[in-house]
Amino acid sequence: LVEKAIDHYENTNFEGPGIPETEEWILIVEMAFNIFFLVELLLRILTLQGKFCCGDDRKWNLFDFLIVMNSLGEFWLLSIGHTANYVRVLRVARVIRSMRMLRLMRFTSLFRKLRTILLAILNSNAMLLWAFLVLLMVVYLFAMIFLNVVALYLYEIEDNTNPVVDELRTYFSSLPMTMLTLFMSVSGGIDWWVAVRPLITVSVWYAVIFVIFVVITQLAVLNVISAIFVNDAMESTRMDPDLRMQMEVEDTRFAIERLTEIFADLTNGGLRIPQSEFVVGVESIDNKLKFAMLGLHFVDPLNFYKSLDVDQNGEVGIDEFVMGCLRLKSGAIFM
Repeated sequence: LVEKAIDHYENTNFEGPGIPETEEWILIVEMAFNIFFLVELLLRILTLQGKFCCGDDRKWNLFDFLIVMNSLGEFWLLSIGHTANYVRVLRVARVIRSMRMLRLMRFTSLFRKLRTILLAILNSNAMLLWAFLVLLMVVYLFAMIFLNVVALYLYEIEDNTNPVVDELRTYFSSLPMTMLTLFMSVSGGIDWWVAVRPLITVSVWYAVIFVIFVVITQLAVLNVISAIFVNDAMESTRMDPDLRMQMEVEDTRFAIERLTEIFADLTNGGLRIPQSEFVVGVESIDNKLKFAMLGLHFVDPLNFYKSLDVDQNGEVGIDEFVMGCLRLKSGAIFM
């Protein structure tokens, strides 16, 4: 983050046109950061060895390696005096170097939604291709209908001065143009009334066919594709190990907070609860609903208590209660 701020200062804090002169202190700080990242990269290579290139994080490791090499290449260009000639390369290097902040998405819950969106886009390539082919097929079929009709109408018409003829030749002059007109009609490129208006002159029935095309494409094809696209993308993101780990940590933290509150209600602020008070307390509807929200369902409160009383001393402390409930929750045990 500090290095990104320095880059921003370096790119904006100059006067007059031309290439900005980099201040010496900026170069020193950047060199220090690059040395730090290089050492960190070398230590990871020595520690991971073969797993650096073949492990689960191989893509991020390759990304870090390319970024560090790119930064070193920038300083090499500066050292041999190619600042003026290679200023575009240096600016691209600065932009790419700032992408190192993308690694924060792996470890910070703040970027979890952004990471989900990016993974959904990256993992939906196949679905995007099939969606494009389906839409292309529908547009192609209707384009062939309108193209043949318009071509026959223009061949038979005698009044070439009619403004409708110019509109037909504009929007339905060829197969690619007809397909583009249909696609723009359903994607917001043009108002579909602009395309259907000259077809009314040809025949009202072809205007009806155009309306059917809009209905099929908008209400059926695009909506179904969007639903399948979103579902497939979200399913693929659920398989990401980093996101699943973050969600598991958050779920565990939430369960611990709720279980601590339940234990405080059962003991009225005490540190331990005997068997008799526990059995009476968990039988209340309110507490049963709280346990159900956490995925804990029980039929016999006595067996529930015995499963929590690990040391079998007749009393359950808060640690036994919380850890026992988490153990039963993860094991999906019905009591």
